[in-house]
Parts: sequence; structure tokens; C-alpha cells
Amino acid sequence: MSGWCETPAELAELVGGAVRARDRLGARTLGDAAEALGAAAVRWGTDAQLLADLPAVARLSPPLVAAAVRIAAAAIDTRAMRALVEHEFGAGAAGRPAPRGPSLIGHVLAGNVPALGVPAIALGCLVGAAVVVKSGHDDPLSAPAFHRALEAVDPLLAAAVVTAYWPGGERSWEEAAFARADLVVASGTDETVAALAGRLGARLLAHGDRVSVAAVSREGLGRDEPLLERLALDIALHDQRGCLSPRAVYVEADGSPSPQAFAERLAAALDAVARELPPGPAGVEERAALRLLADEAEWEPGSRVLNGAGGLVVYDPRPAFRPTTGRRTIRVHAVNNLAALPLILAPGRVECVGLAASGPEVAALVPALRALGVARVCPIGRMQQPALAWPRGQRLPLGSLLGRPGPDVLEVEG
Repeated sequence: MSGWCETPAELAELVGGAVRARDRLGARTLGDAAEALGAAAVRWGTDAQLLADLPAVARLSPPLVAAAVRIAAAAIDTRAMRALVEHEFGAGAAGRPAPRGPSLIGHVLAGNVPALGVPAIALGCLVGAAVVVKSGHDDPLSAPAFHRALEAVDPLLAAAVVTAYWPGGERSWEEAAFARADLVVASGTDETVAALAGRLGARLLAHGDRVSVAAVSREGLGRDEPLLERLALDIALHDQRGCLSPRAVYVEADGSPSPQAFAERLAAALDAVARELPPGPAGVEERAALRLLADEAEWEPGSRVLNGAGGLVVYDPRPAFRPTTGRRTIRVHAVNNLAALPLILAPGRVECVGLAASGPEVAALVPALRALGVARVCPIGRMQQPALAWPRGQRLPLGSLLGRPGPDVLEVEG
């Protein structure tokens, strides 16, 4: 059930219908749900109308939107979903119905990255819940489009899903959507999720502000691979809006190239990526913030500012992490050793660390990164391509929806 609702009462009626549809699914297996979701993702990923309409709404270039849709569709893979179900619920779980859990899960999506509604719907269906999704302001299209694709391949499962949009903070609409929800998963700024916490209390599962960083060891610098191109892609995707977008890269000193030379080459790589994936239009405030950051960095001792068509690179000799403005802006920091990285980063604020390092170097960092709250470690070049199994905020993707706290999880991708 998707589309524009004229009134909160109409939305409440749709939500009630979704809960009843969920009850009618009965003993259907999770494997069946995974098959339907995977087939829907294939249809959704080639939705020509979505690909045509979303760039203007999301303020992203058409090639960026096409890349985002392709990545999101690939994550909703039937075999991967079956593996996730069996990993969390035990061997043979894909052949059984969902474990006892919530009848209705709500989602409040951030608007910074396209297609966030797709994994939200998939995860809800994989725990056997009805799902109501509130899309973000900058992407009210992806979730309804995925719902239509699901309806085409499995109308019974699609009947347990509602997608809608209303302006944030509208209490009557929130009440209509979430009054019956056992759990509401919210993504957004710390201010947004704090406001929802005041209204939803213990029913809220919040994902607030998080950032990601990359790090390169001396050994990583010496590898014969397109490291800079891969890092530039991680920065460029989604115009650096998401929590998986790297905002800083830490480069071990005394390697080749040096951290400052690495910054110069990264600026060139960003320019090259921009020819394939051009940035979306920048607003007045975004342009002003970029100018301010560049101007301030010019006056900082030892810094170097590299401002090109593909983004802004600041070589910063100081190791302390400092936020950037987005819009493909990144600081390159020199560190003596990657072992110092956990001492530099703030606890509870970093979601993903992209690494170009040896296996032993990665293994040595993992315990300290887990203690910091990092949820994902992956090779540079894959930071923006998380699997559905990504333990966001160190929470199991399915278990957290069932109220199973579990251990703090850090996923290490090879």
C-alpha cells in the first residue's frame, strides 16, 4: 500500500490493513520472503521512471542516482538474505516461518541518501512484521517504487507494507503511522532522533549522526592497485552525504607516496571520478560552507588546500578528526602508525573504517575499533556498498528488530 495519503485517518487505515495482511501470511517461510524480495529488487533496479524522476528530487546527478540504485538493488540478494536468516536464526531457518516478533515495525528514514527504504522493507519482512515506512524529504520515490515492484511479484507480501511521506514533526501523521507499531527505527540527525525519542520512548531504535573514515598503511600504499580511484569513488557516491561516506583519510608517514603527495593524487582521482559521476547541484549554503572551509584551511600552518572540479582535498598535518562540509570534501592526515587511529577517533561516532592494510594490520586494529563503537571494517572502495547484513550501530540487523540485544557486533569484510 503506497502513494500519497490525503489524511492521517487514511494512513491509519492503510496501516491497519497491513497488519491484517501480515496475519494472513501465516506459516509462509522466510525463504519464500527472501525469494520475493530478491525478485522485487531486480525489477526495482531497472525502474526507468524512478531513474528519471529521482535525480531532481534527491539533488543528485543521474549517474549518481543510477549508481545508488544499482548498489541498493544488489544488496537485496536472495542468497544473501537466506544466509542472513540462517546466520541469525539458526540452520534451517529459511525453511521456517519467522520467529515470534513484532506485528508492526515503523521506519523513519533520513533523506540524505537515496533508497534507504529498500533495506528497511526487506529487513522488516525477514522478521515477519508488517512494515510502515516514512520516506525522507529528498527521496519520497524509492520506497513506493520498491513496494510496487514487490506487489508485482508477491501481492500477499506487499499487502503487509505501507510507504508514505509527510513533513517531519507532524504529530497527527506520526500517530497514524506508528500508534500500533511495536518498534520504530529512526535514522537522522541527533536532533531528529532525540525529538522522536521524547514521543516514542522505549519503542524507538535510533540511528543518529555517525561518520566514517579511511586509513592507509605503508604496506597499503605500496600495493599495485587503484587505491586512489577506489577511495575517490567512496567519497563521491551519494555526494558524500551518508554515514558510510569517508570524511577523513589517515595515511602512514614515511611511506611512498607521502601523505601530502597522496592528497595531491587523491584530488586528481576525484576530478577523474567526477567525469563519470558528476556532483549534483550545490545550494547556496553548501557553496558558502565549502568556501569557508577552504579559506580557513589556507591559514592553518602546514595545511594545503587542493580545490578542483571533483572535490576539495585538505592536507592537514594534525591528526585530530574534524568534520567537513560534505560535497566531496576530505581531509588527509599523516599518522606515524595506524595503531594510533583508535586514540584519534571519538567513541560512538564512527560507523565504518575503510582500510588499505595487510591482514595482520587489520586484525590488530579490530579490538580497539570495536570498543570505539565501529560497526564495519572493509577494504577501501567498498565503504558505500554495505551488505544487508551490515550491523548498523553494532546491532544485529534482524535480532535488533526482535528486541534481542546480542553482543556489540563489528563486521570485518575481506
